[in-house]
Amino acid sequence: MGYLNYAGAPTSFTIDDEILAHVRAVVVTKLRRSESFALTVPVAGETQETLWIHASIPLRFSLADDVPLVRPLLVAMMEGASSSGGLDLTDESFARSLAGASFAHAMSA
Repeated sequence: MGYLNYAGAPTSFTIDDEILAHVRAVVVTKLRRSESFALTVPVAGETQETLWIHASIPLRFSLADDVPLVRPLLVAMMEGASSSGGLDLTDESFARSLAGASFAHAMSA
């Protein structure tokens, strides 16, 4: 499991390494383009939080493993991040996209 720390808060969001590696790639790409977006993450129980991702807000990604990226998942996440609703990690289709996917080590979103 990996961790996403948002805005220097003392607590972090726990996210599966495979998903978090893809989120990191999407966030870095969007921020490099000076594009802000909403990111919805699951928290304890059935609740969720929506974070505003902007270059002025500090983020820290902590992953235990080097995870290969899956291009179709990156494309789906980039499309979500570019939509009016933002990237919603509570959407189970992202987890399903990893099942049985062929992995590649170098991808560009």
